Amino acid sequence: MAKKEIIQFFTELGGKLLVDDIKTFDRVVGHYNRRYGVKRRGNLPWRGPGNVQQSVPNERGLRLRCQMGWVELRWVAADCLRVRWLPSSDGEFFEPFSYAVSKVDWPPVAFEVSEHDDALIMRTAELVVRVVKRPFRLSLESPDGRIISGDADGMRLREDGSVRLSLAMQSGESSYGLGERTSTLELRGSRFTLWNTDPPVYQRGADPLYYNIPFYLGVHNQAVYGVFWDNSYRGTADLGAQQADNLVFEAEGGELRYYLFAGADVKRVLSRYTELTGRINLPPLWSLGYHQCRFSYYPQDAVLKIADEFRSRGIPCDVIHLDIHYMDGFRMFSWDKQRFPQFDQMFEKLHRQGFKAVVIADPGIKIDETYHAYRSGMERDVFLKYPDGKPVAGAVWPGMCHFPDFTDPAARAWWIEQMGGLIQAGVDGIWNDMCEPAIFTQAGASTLPDYVRHHRDGLGGNHLENHNVYGMLMGRASMEALLKHRPHKRPFNIIRAGFAGAQRYASSWTGDNVSDWDNLRLSISMVLNMGLSGAPFTGPDIGGFQKDGSGELFTRWLQAACLMPFCRSHTSIGSAAQEPWAFGQPYEVINRLTIMLRYRLLPYLYSVFAQSKEYGWPIVRPLFMAEPDNPDIRGIDDCYMVGEALLVAPVVQAGAVKRFVYLPSGQWYDFWTNELLDGGRVIEVPAPLERLPLFVRAGAVIPMWPEMQYVKPESVEALIYRVYPGAFESVLYEDEGEGLDYEDGAYRWVYITCEWDDSKLIINRRVAGRYEPTYKMLRLEVVGFEEEPMQIRVDRQSAPLWYYDDDLLEVTIDTFQRLEIIRKPLPTDRTILHRPW
Repeated sequence: MAKKEIIQFFTELGGKLLVDDIKTFDRVVGHYNRRYGVKRRGNLPWRGPGNVQQSVPNERGLRLRCQMGWVELRWVAADCLRVRWLPSSDGEFFEPFSYAVSKVDWPPVAFEVSEHDDALIMRTAELVVRVVKRPFRLSLESPDGRIISGDADGMRLREDGSVRLSLAMQSGESSYGLGERTSTLELRGSRFTLWNTDPPVYQRGADPLYYNIPFYLGVHNQAVYGVFWDNSYRGTADLGAQQADNLVFEAEGGELRYYLFAGADVKRVLSRYTELTGRINLPPLWSLGYHQCRFSYYPQDAVLKIADEFRSRGIPCDVIHLDIHYMDGFRMFSWDKQRFPQFDQMFEKLHRQGFKAVVIADPGIKIDETYHAYRSGMERDVFLKYPDGKPVAGAVWPGMCHFPDFTDPAARAWWIEQMGGLIQAGVDGIWNDMCEPAIFTQAGASTLPDYVRHHRDGLGGNHLENHNVYGMLMGRASMEALLKHRPHKRPFNIIRAGFAGAQRYASSWTGDNVSDWDNLRLSISMVLNMGLSGAPFTGPDIGGFQKDGSGELFTRWLQAACLMPFCRSHTSIGSAAQEPWAFGQPYEVINRLTIMLRYRLLPYLYSVFAQSKEYGWPIVRPLFMAEPDNPDIRGIDDCYMVGEALLVAPVVQAGAVKRFVYLPSGQWYDFWTNELLDGGRVIEVPAPLERLPLFVRAGAVIPMWPEMQYVKPESVEALIYRVYPGAFESVLYEDEGEGLDYEDGAYRWVYITCEWDDSKLIINRRVAGRYEPTYKMLRLEVVGFEEEPMQIRVDRQSAPLWYYDDDLLEVTIDTFQRLEIIRKPLPTDRTILHRPW
């Protein structure tokens, strides 16, 4: 937006006083820029470590004395190597501090070192590292000699403190990761800024965005590998934009430190990367339900009316979000008593109706002597400061504000205390916004100056280094607040801005998108790349945040996102309503069925979440993960997998009533018709407005719930196993769903396999764990039978109750380990086509 439009926008939202505060901030920052701003000199030469002069083995790898400092090669695991260059080191290495890294204690790694005239070779059971001595250059190979990755220009340093890493990309290499990216799924050929930023709105190609993760995932015919650039300074990632075959990370400061990962597939690499940086915690089961939001629902009666509408219309919903208008003058930790005169009673009613309430939290604390949080924060000395010791003041929604230094443990403790009032009043979750941090300026949303000082957990530092971790650490403080004030319940916490490792503390959403068809499609690739960056719990603002959408757009977007990890509709102030009924019929009835589909599939989705928590795998995945040897499908970004067994192919074009879908190799069932389809090919499928194209892998057993209006597992009398005959192992995870007992072992895994021979389908079931679900019965729905079976045996005994009708077989039992479905002998002149059994 132009400057005049920006001023008009802020005037309409916040009035003249806010605009005056924005102008004041700009003047003050101009003053400090003249005192503390750093002008970087261009065209400074890049220098590398030079020749290797000495190698010193140790129990974790090698330390190499070079012409310029020391390089450390440290095995984290047999498939993960950490590389550090300390140009001014005298050979003494201290363990570095990193907000991103979660695990620092690793078991020993067995490796061998051999030294030659021109090279050093380190070898584990899974990787070979080759170091050329003159000059230092590193390459990564598989044990059988396949090139995985290696230096192009390698590590470089400039006199101004900037650092750079240049690696050679392989022929046919596809590129993924790096957090939120408004591009296609495949990123090669692009250059991105690594600096968390609040754009006014974004469209395709916008850069940078809110959530930057300096983790690169490379996929080529030889291997899958990852590069984690452990540097939080402002920087860039160039994926062959300036030099076609080079992957280049740059940063404006900090230590040159990175990790290399390699494995047989994407899951292996992401599992190791998230072992290093942390994995998601299991969320409360209700947070996987449908969320409704707008900027803003107020007053109190309007919130309760929205809740009543959901229940009266029979549309499932678990969560209602409150944006900044619940606050008194946008002051954090406060309530507007005019708009919400009985907020505690409002929460009680919402809870009785089965709703949870999530409220927004902004970091800016209004400068106001009558405001308790401001006085307390000043007394506790928790706010960020300029180098001269004066607190930073910037304009956001309340006007001029100070900002907590979330890198300071004392500031995090203060935030946790302040959150107590909201949480004890009945708030169930925290939605952390503006946490880049965003500051209003006459040029639009900006942030704090680079030279603002941070505590950095006692190490000290500036905003240039700590900006990218600000939102992550605000999320950490809010998560810890929820744990403290709701001590026996799982926290639900959302952040807009994050960094590597933030997945340990919060889920996320993809920010302020636009109500148009391109943003619908873009939301798929954004969510997929977040999962490929180790941050899988995310989703878009369904329907689009800015501008008015149509009924068709909202309905198709809801279908596209109904099986994404985070499922929330949200829209901006002044825009048209985007509740599921807002566009009338036929959209309301279709939207009800779409949301109901999510609820019916929640046992499956929750199991995929549990696998992500256990192994670090993405929850929704690109199709190429299901067929990794096919390079032709690495760029497909209008479909996605949910776990291993479901393929979602949403309609992303206006007016379309059919679409082409690539089915990965194997066999697949159409979820709606139960038709069995051969994979490894493109098919055309009907997609009228009321249908989301959805496919199930043959052999899968999909756990399902009956219809419900909100997440209430205790109401389930019989869990449904929808069986799709074939060969596959399915996994079901179960626990209580809201408390923390699962951390002490109160959970169970159920492993279900399908197999067959010429005469029968066999379903084996194995239970591991001590959790006992509340339901007492299982209902198996076996699709694809063309006629009634001859016999059904449960654990070698005849089944007591089963029913067959119209290609669907139903068996109701209390438990089983082995179930056999024996079909009638076929006539000698009859064959069944396309059946896997």
